[in-house]
Amino acid sequence: MTATGLLAGNATDECLRANGTPGWGNGTGDEPPEATVRLNLPYALLEATVALMAIFGNTLVIVAFRTERRLRRRTNYYIVSLASADLLVGTLGIPFAVLASIGLPRNLHACLFTISLLVVLCTISIFCLVAVSIDRYWAILHPLAYSRNMRTKTTLYIISMCWLAGFIVGFLPLFGWHEQPTEDACLFVKVMNYDYLVFLYLVTIIIPAVLLLAFYIHIYRVIVRQRKQILSVNSIDSRCMASIEDGTGSCSQSGRHATKRRTQRKDQYSGTMLRVLRAAQNREVKATQNLSIIVLFFMLCWMPLHTINCIVAFCPQCHIHAPVMLLVITLSHLNSALNPLLYAYHLKDFRAALKRLLLSLFGIAPRPAPPRDCVNCISALAQQHQQQQIFP
Repeated sequence: MTATGLLAGNATDECLRANGTPGWGNGTGDEPPEATVRLNLPYALLEATVALMAIFGNTLVIVAFRTERRLRRRTNYYIVSLASADLLVGTLGIPFAVLASIGLPRNLHACLFTISLLVVLCTISIFCLVAVSIDRYWAILHPLAYSRNMRTKTTLYIISMCWLAGFIVGFLPLFGWHEQPTEDACLFVKVMNYDYLVFLYLVTIIIPAVLLLAFYIHIYRVIVRQRKQILSVNSIDSRCMASIEDGTGSCSQSGRHATKRRTQRKDQYSGTMLRVLRAAQNREVKATQNLSIIVLFFMLCWMPLHTINCIVAFCPQCHIHAPVMLLVITLSHLNSALNPLLYAYHLKDFRAALKRLLLSLFGIAPRPAPPRDCVNCISALAQQHQQQQIFP
């Protein structure tokens, strides 16, 4: 929520001019008059609706994660971290944005705290999205090393670092990196330092966007290459099997012996490995695709707000109409309200868990969950690989 206060502050300025309130800091030495800003009722009602949606949806996601053991995969911890940040947006961020739209609070430190908290929530979300993208990048490129080295404690440590970094970056204005306002109103553009806004734009939008784009492009290329390799292995094995059966000799001698040895293993290890590898890859690819949609939706909701923030910071005389400002602010908040719908639609386990939770809220007994076919395909693959090394 980096620029919510900025745009709300500009909307407040426009309301002050519309109400005929004199400008402050005019060099007369007189005390500024008490600013009277009316609350934009349609905007406030819309924000209240978005806040209720965010609170309800993200609370369901967190409760479902706590009650469903099936959801306690490493990737889903990042989802719950995002849901927690979105829940704070609904409970604290949106009310603070409505207050900023009328220039409250008037105390400087209280104003800095509310604005900084808005920055913190956005920064935590983007850092968590970058972290989960790195997690997917490692899982796709190095599945065995990922399974051996990545543990739940490691995931929780990374998430904690994301929250800590978000608090540090977001609360920098509260620690002194701010301007001394000349007006008795909580206006983002009046209290924020322009150098800090540039730093914030780079750290929370430009650099993460470039990293995320690079990660997902590389992941896509690796997935295409891995699938071609699997198809190539299947094709070679099929030709070798046919040459062994009909004696045509279309396969090389070494290839024929290798294929015969593989087919004579009692536990059919190679076939099991191939099936597990294919299932693991499909699972990781699907998870990566779903997370890329969540990342793209986040960027679409927040990019307009940050872009206007940067424009207004470097061009104070540029005029942006209040309805446009409020619409962009609401769009950024809408991301927190609609994220649970994305989880329910794109993440199969979350969809089933949320369905059962909603049915239980209405007193309807949900159907028992089907048995899990594979708890962790990557772990199974790693264990079988170790067994192959011990028992060749």
